[in-house]
Amino acid sequence: MTTILPRVSLARIEEYTVETTPDADVIVNANETNWNMPADLLAEVQQVVAKNAFNRYPSMNCEELCEPIAAAWGVDPLTVVIGNGSSELLEKVCYAFGGAGRKIAYPVPSFSMYETYCVLADSEPAPFQLTPEGYVDPDGVIAFCKKEKPALLIICNPNNPTGNYTPREAMVKIIRNVDCPVVMDEAYLDFAVEEGDPKKLTTLELVHEVDNLLVLKTFSKAYGLANLRVGYGIGSPAVMKVLHKVILPYMTNGISLQTAKLLFSKPEVLAGRVKAIVAGRNVLRKGFEELGFFIMPSATNFLLVRPVGAVLDTLVKKGGITAADEAAKQKAAGAYFFKQMLERKVLIRNFSQNPYIPGGLRISVGTEEENKIIIETAAAILKEA
Repeated sequence: MTTILPRVSLARIEEYTVETTPDADVIVNANETNWNMPADLLAEVQQVVAKNAFNRYPSMNCEELCEPIAAAWGVDPLTVVIGNGSSELLEKVCYAFGGAGRKIAYPVPSFSMYETYCVLADSEPAPFQLTPEGYVDPDGVIAFCKKEKPALLIICNPNNPTGNYTPREAMVKIIRNVDCPVVMDEAYLDFAVEEGDPKKLTTLELVHEVDNLLVLKTFSKAYGLANLRVGYGIGSPAVMKVLHKVILPYMTNGISLQTAKLLFSKPEVLAGRVKAIVAGRNVLRKGFEELGFFIMPSATNFLLVRPVGAVLDTLVKKGGITAADEAAKQKAAGAYFFKQMLERKVLIRNFSQNPYIPGGLRISVGTEEENKIIIETAAAILKEA
């Protein structure tokens, strides 16, 4: 019998899983945009696809998308890199700067794949905690990096799954005061319009001033192209010189590149989606506040809610929960609420067992009708005898 011996570090990784149900009426667990392209835009995409040379490789370095992105942000196209979602670029940057004996720092709670990419790169995870309110403490991060000496620092802003936006000034302070490359994961920054103009909130223009920065953005969220998997990064020349060594040629398919280029040329589509999602976010917030849930501040396309007070008491009673301490009650109550929502064909994301956000439930913004169903379903669960 053949002996199968994977890399030792892989034993530390659990397979990435997300709860699903094939017949859910409302799916708001993956931070997707819950409506497809407008019909007129879809017709333009179909015309682009019809002209595609399926027998040819796409451009080696995705030049047709790098160039308009570079022009829009005022950077050299050579400082732009395209990936199959910004997630792939996160993986690649961990390969580029991680390795055996090196630490990669990232916040908790945050995107669970940071640790996975760190381990895949045979690096040592170095997680640092957000503040109890879910924000990044710049002085704390700087001190952490001076002590732990990571080879790479990753920060998600706004943060997933809490939703918090930490002010740009804090990010700038970190970037300028740590002695390692910094990845600013800005996948959700398009939704931070209540904090200001996202183009002024980004740290991207710092790539002209520092040598240690990579800013990641995505077409999966606000642009609504999750199915096509396109993300991009813009970085300081010194960082990009290293990163390009681990980027494979022909890495992103031509249909995805052409569609992303088309959407990138239509800022009005992005603005319309963001406006609708922010309005939906406010509707969800108001609904869950009135039900009595605790809701984290959000500058994203989702809310992180937790059962507290009367909501917690109700769920503990209905779920027959006997846990002794508050955190254990919240974990059990969150899990019970998730299950009850799922049984009613509303699929949300279950973070209830996360020790940093016990009872946490992440709810993506849906369509106007879906948001109404979500609130009504949650209310019914709390009211049922």
